[in-house]
Amino acid sequence: MPDHINIHHPDSRAKYRRERLAIEELRAKVSTLESFLLDAEGDLEAIFTRIERGDEVELHMPSGAVFVITGKARE
Repeated sequence: MPDHINIHHPDSRAKYRRERLAIEELRAKVSTLESFLLDAEGDLEAIFTRIERGDEVELHMPSGAVFVITGKARE
């Protein structure tokens, strides 16, 4: 059974828990956003690389529409 002399009111711990939860929530959001950013960078790099080579790129839209982009230079 615990037996110590310095006992703090539970409200003092509640503030610490809220702050800790806020920090963890922000870390999770930053991590998720970094992941999305890396994916988007990879997609953009692939699009521009294929266009530069003169290859086609297919952009698949949420609606199901597909747009084909060619790397054909303007005349």
